[in-house]
Amino acid sequence: MAGLPESHTTTLHDQPFPELLGYPCEVVVSSDGQWIAGSSVTHRYSRVAVYRAADLSCAHLLTFTEEAESIAFHPTLPLLAVGLDNGDEYDRAGGLTLLECDTGHRVDFPDPTWGIEPVRWLDDRTLELIFFAWDDGVDHLTARATVVRENWRGLTSDALDLTALDRTPLDLEDPGAFGEISPAQPLLRMLAERAGRSYDAQGGVRAVAGLGDGRVLATRKHVAVECWAEDGSALWSVPAPSASGGTRIEVASDERSVRVAVSGPDARARTDFLLVDMADGTVLDRHSMPFSAAMSARTDGAWAIRDTYDRSFGTEPPAPPNTRIFTAGGSDLISSLHVPDRYDLVPLQARRCPELLYGRSGRNVVALGPDGAVETLLFSVDAPLGRVVYVSDAVGAALLHGHREVVRRRFPSGEAVWRKPLESEVVDLDAHAGVLHALCADGGLVSLDAADGTVLHRRPLPPYQPLCLHAAPDGTILVGTTSGQILRCPAIRVQGRTADR
Repeated sequence: MAGLPESHTTTLHDQPFPELLGYPCEVVVSSDGQWIAGSSVTHRYSRVAVYRAADLSCAHLLTFTEEAESIAFHPTLPLLAVGLDNGDEYDRAGGLTLLECDTGHRVDFPDPTWGIEPVRWLDDRTLELIFFAWDDGVDHLTARATVVRENWRGLTSDALDLTALDRTPLDLEDPGAFGEISPAQPLLRMLAERAGRSYDAQGGVRAVAGLGDGRVLATRKHVAVECWAEDGSALWSVPAPSASGGTRIEVASDERSVRVAVSGPDARARTDFLLVDMADGTVLDRHSMPFSAAMSARTDGAWAIRDTYDRSFGTEPPAPPNTRIFTAGGSDLISSLHVPDRYDLVPLQARRCPELLYGRSGRNVVALGPDGAVETLLFSVDAPLGRVVYVSDAVGAALLHGHREVVRRRFPSGEAVWRKPLESEVVDLDAHAGVLHALCADGGLVSLDAADGTVLHRRPLPPYQPLCLHAAPDGTILVGTTSGQILRCPAIRVQGRTADR
C-alpha cells in the first residue's frame, strides 16, 4: 500500500521549532542571519536543530547520546560547532561535532576521557574548547584548549585529534571561563515573531481525544485540558495549577463533559480530578486528593482513582482511602477502600473497557466489581501488559496490549490469540473499526488488523517525540507530542477496516 504525501498529516498548535521538543537550552544565530541553531538536552540524550531563518524550516536535525548543550556559529562561515559531554562522573567522555549548514557536511571528533562545554569561536581561525572531567567522581578537572586553522571547511575525521591538544588548567572561579548564555525561549519567541509566527514552548501533550463533531481535546504544560475546533482554531482552555498540566482525559459517552486528571504544584501531595463542560470549558466538579493518584474509567462512565505515591510501609500514617470508585457524575461515591495490600494494585488504564482493570504484583490482572469490594482474578501474565485497549468484534471480546510486542488476549480468560513483535517500544495504543494503532517510541505509527495481527500500514511521523494517541469516532488518528504539536492522520478504508495512511 503506497503511502500518501506527508502533507496529508495536518497539525494543531503548529508552532515553529518543534524539533527542540519545547525544551530549548541554547539558541544561536549565524553572523549573516540566515541560520538559527538550537540545542535541546535531556539526561544523556540531546538534539541540535538547524533552521533556515527565512521560513523557520528545519534544515538539519542532529541527535546525540551525549549532552550537546553548547553550540556556537563560526564568525563568518555557516559552520556550527557542537560540544558534547556524557555527564558520567566515573567514565567521562565527549567530543566535538562540526556541521556545515549550507552543505550538510558533518564531522565528529570524539574524546574518550573528557567532556566539552562550552565551545566558543575567538575569531575566524580559532576555536576555544573547555574540557571537563571528574577526579574519582568527586573533584572537577577543567582545562582550556584552542584549535587554530586557516580553513575550517570540509574537514575529515582525522583532521583533529582532541586528545593531543595542549590543555591549560582552568580555574572554575574564573568569571570569563564560560561566558553568558542568553535565555533560549525569549530569543526563539522574537525570531518566530520576526518570521510572522508565534512560539510559546507549551508542549507536553500527554493526552489527546477526538470527538464526533471533529473537535479535539488535549492536555499540555500548564493546561488541564483545551479544546480545538476541526478547522484548527482554539476554542477554550482550562488552566492547570502546575506546569505538569493534565495527565489523562476520559470523555463521557454523550460527549457533553470530560473528566481530567491534573497534578498539583506538588504532585506527591495533590491531584485534582476535574469534570469539564465540553461546550465552553466550565469546570462543573472538582475532586482534590491529598496524594499522587492515577485515574481509570469504565465505558459506563464510572471512574476510579488509586494512590500512586511510593511510601515505605509502616513509616507513616495511612493516607486517605487509596482505591476509590465514583459514579460518572462523581458526586456519589460508590466505594471507598483502604486495605493495606491495595497498594500493589496498579490501574491498567485500559481504553474502552467495560471493567475497571488492575494489575496486582505485576502478574495478575484483576477486575474490581461495581461496588469496589469484590475483586475478581481474570488471568495471570509473565510480564506487565503495557498499554491496553479493549475491543469486541467478530472474533470476540479481547484485550489488545503491548510493550515490545503487541498481543491479543481473549477477555476475560486472558488466553493469547496472537503476538506481533514490533521494532520499537509501544508508547500508546488505540483501536477503531477492527484496526489496532500502535504508536512507537521510534516515531512510527503501525496499524494492524485487530483480528489476526496482520500489519496493514506503517508510517513515520515527524520527529516531535510522540507521547499519546487516540482514534477519533471517524477513524482519524490523533497523536500528541512532546513538542506540543497534535498530529491528525486521516483515515481510509483498508479491506473494509479503517486505518491511517
